[in-house]
Amino acid sequence: MSIRVRLTLWHAAVFFLSLVGFAVVVWIRTGQVIHRDIDTWLLRQSDGLEEFLKRETQGMGQAAVVEETREFSTGLPRGSGVQLLDLHGIVLFEKPNIALDSPSEQPSTVVSEHAPVRAVARTVTVAGETFQVRLWRSVAEAQGALDEFRDVLLLMIPAFLVISVAGGWFLSRRALRPVDEITEAARRISIQNLSGTLTVPPHADEIQRLTVAWNEMLKRLDLSAKQLRQFTADASHELRSPVTVVRTTAELALRQDRSSPEYRAALQMIHEESVALTGVIESLLELTRADSGPVLSLLPLDVRAIVLELRSHAESMAAHSRVQLKLSVTKDPVFVMGGKGALRRALLALIENAIKFTPPSGQVRVTLSIRSGELLFEVEDNGIGIAKEDLTRIFDRFYQVDRSRSGGGVGLGLSIAHWIAHEHGGRIEVESEIARGAIFRLILPLSAETRYPQDIESRSKDDY
Repeated sequence: MSIRVRLTLWHAAVFFLSLVGFAVVVWIRTGQVIHRDIDTWLLRQSDGLEEFLKRETQGMGQAAVVEETREFSTGLPRGSGVQLLDLHGIVLFEKPNIALDSPSEQPSTVVSEHAPVRAVARTVTVAGETFQVRLWRSVAEAQGALDEFRDVLLLMIPAFLVISVAGGWFLSRRALRPVDEITEAARRISIQNLSGTLTVPPHADEIQRLTVAWNEMLKRLDLSAKQLRQFTADASHELRSPVTVVRTTAELALRQDRSSPEYRAALQMIHEESVALTGVIESLLELTRADSGPVLSLLPLDVRAIVLELRSHAESMAAHSRVQLKLSVTKDPVFVMGGKGALRRALLALIENAIKFTPPSGQVRVTLSIRSGELLFEVEDNGIGIAKEDLTRIFDRFYQVDRSRSGGGVGLGLSIAHWIAHEHGGRIEVESEIARGAIFRLILPLSAETRYPQDIESRSKDDY
């Protein structure tokens, strides 16, 4: 069953119940108003009759009371009447002549010989004699009007229900038309064409929000698809190059017998390319683990010791790129809750990135310190810098600011470092301008279980 049909049926059901409830309430309330008007008339007439008899029969006998009652009855409307009884219940006068059960002093429904009527009784004392006056009025006319009103309501309910169903169908069709348009537009979109957007309705309603959300989702999917295609191309190239070198070197070595140094050189080349290939694969696996959720086991770690372990490797990279490296760390251990392998990877990624984009004879400064109760690992270079429009994207996966200077990477190092910082409850900040270098800051919370020394001011490598 379609949404349109369900909406129409729900609309019709709610409207039907509301209409029936409204009709019942109106019918009951109308009957109450009619009976209240009759009762008001009876009370007013009984008060008037009592005052009339006392005024007109002052000092007279029973005959005068009967005569004045007869005169009063001539002004009563059709469907009403009056009875005059003596103290013993004998009827002295009645008009018209009907058998009437004894009513109370408040208007009530009593049974007559023809039909129920509303009646009221009053005790009147005139010239020392006590009489009972009864006034009544038929409810047949009012009941007939109520019955006609009920019949009208019963005829109107089906008619309005039909109108409600037709209106609900029209409104649901009109309301869901934008959804149908979104559906048709969505069917035209494929993985090869995610750049298309839906027309946003002018009204600020749920459909507009749905359309905007759909367009935003398409933009994200389009960006992800482009990144995936770019990554596939880059990763294929990065994986193909070392694999090709390994295969070619092995094939050349096996074509004919060679000397031991030649075999050793071939194996050395195969080893170097295998290391490069392993690095790419490890980066991909690292990101896969990041997507699967928290995977790090955090323990108290001395980051100072990790930085010193990386020192020789960082100096080797800097020397290979002819870049001057300056290292400055605190004199005492600096503990955080973290995973050693992950932190080592993040610190090395920031250092490698700075060296990679610093020209020969340039300088990279690495500092480990404590600032405002947090660990601060800062890497500063005077390299090519990063454009302002690239600063918001450098941590995106597969994104490379300058592919010609990427050094054969696929743009995963900073993304992995950013993820590692987040998993440790920290963050990475960056400042940069074109041709003026960049500063990357890894900031992590200190472990609450350890006391920490004050930061040192020296940034010289000669301290160690």
